Order: sequence, then structure tokens, then C-alpha cells
Amino acid sequence: MELRGAGLGIAASGVTAVILATVLSALPASREIIEGATLLVAVAVLFSVSYWLVSKVEAVHWQQFIRDKVSTALSQGGGKALAFVAFLAVYREGAETALFYQALFHEGRQIALPLALGIIVGGVALAVIFTLFYRFGVRIPLRPFFTVTSALLYYMAFVFAGKGVRELQEGGALPITLLPGFPHIEAMGIFPSVETLLAQLILLALLAFALIKTFWPKRSVALPTVAVVASTEVITSVDLSPQDAVDERVTALEAAVENLARKLAEIEEGVGNR
Repeated sequence: MELRGAGLGIAASGVTAVILATVLSALPASREIIEGATLLVAVAVLFSVSYWLVSKVEAVHWQQFIRDKVSTALSQGGGKALAFVAFLAVYREGAETALFYQALFHEGRQIALPLALGIIVGGVALAVIFTLFYRFGVRIPLRPFFTVTSALLYYMAFVFAGKGVRELQEGGALPITLLPGFPHIEAMGIFPSVETLLAQLILLALLAFALIKTFWPKRSVALPTVAVVASTEVITSVDLSPQDAVDERVTALEAAVENLARKLAEIEEGVGNR
């Protein structure tokens, strides 16, 4: 059922790509405005996916996310619900990819062949990775994988932000405030105008906010103080022999350690339930 849902998601993604291409080509706006608007929509999608990946960069967060989704699906209808979850997961990524490639193909015919080759190589790589996961149970380190993927998506969003505003300027939808002497870096989408740089500065500010929100310590937990000596009367008793006094002290220390372990277990359970 899950494979059927994933297959339907791929098919729906292909239909979405065709619809996007048809609708965009039929719009009455100029080519530059359509390209600029498409790029800026792609910026929003890429940045949201990048932030989502950053929030799941810890393996425990990702595993909890998958566990919650599967548990919800099973509680709402078993196999069909799981197939629907698989469909939504694949279709969401497929629709984002369709929008992403629409923005790239507008860059010009000269990049059509490299993009097509990239799609083919990516498809083969995904097939190999799926086989390794499904047949052989191979695992990948989630933290480096999500970190690299998120950084790549953010880089593309940064480039698209500059190029999208630039296209809108060329289409006459936005003004151009030039900055003489400012560097022009095509690969980074950096252009010498206030408007393009402002869009990219906003994206940098959003990135800083997302990182702080994700990785800033949520709260601190104060460990309880545990008395090391359980009973001063036992230890200071003059009626005990030296050996008995040592035994009593060892017993008191063991009780203190058990008490500390119990307190720590209660704290960990409380933090895990938050």
C-alpha cells in the first residue's frame, strides 16, 4: 500500500509539473515578470523546506516525527492511511521539485541539457538509495545528510531571491536603485542594486532567526541537591567500632547514590514528556 501511495505521488507530481508549465506559459504577463514571480515562489518553498530539515537535523527528532506520522496513520485506518501518508510525502516533495525546475528552466535553453542529465542522475541515485534502504537495511547518518541538504536548499533560495527580484526589475515591476562599484556575482545571485540585496538580507535574517529558534537551549534543569550523609547520628555515634563506622558510612553513601539516581531518572522522564 505504501509503494502504491508513493507511485501515485510521483504521478501526481508529474501532472503538477505539466500544469505549472501550461499555466505559466498562458499568463498574459511578460516573460521577465513570470520568471521573477516563479523564482520568488521557489524561494519561499526552498527556505521552508530548508528550515524543516534543520529542525529535524537531530536523529531523535526525525525518528519521533516518523513515529508520530505512522502512529497517526495506523490509528486512522491502517494500510490505506499509510498509503495516503506516503502519497502526501512524495507529492509534497514532487510538487516542490516541479516548481524548483520550472524556475531553473527559465534560466535559458543553454542549461536544459545539464538539467536533464541532473534529473536522470538524481533518479538513478534515488533508486539505488531506495534499494539499499529497502532491501539491505542500510542507514545513513541523518545529521550530516540533513545539514548538507538544508545548506544546499538555502543556497539555492539565496540565489533565487536575487535573481527573482532582478527579473521583476527587468520586467518593470520593481524599481532599480543601483549601487555603483558594488560587485556583481552571478553564481550567488548578487546584483548591484538595493532591492536585490535587501531581499537577500531579509533571507539572511530569516536564516539567523531559524537557527536561533532551533538550536537555542530551551530551558535549563536544576539538579537537586542530595545529602551525602543520611544520618549524622549513626556516623558520630561513639558506641560504634571503627570498622562498624566505616560500614555505616558506606551504607549511607550507597543510599545517597540510589537517591540521586532516582532523582535523575525522574528529571529525565519529566524532560522527555515535555
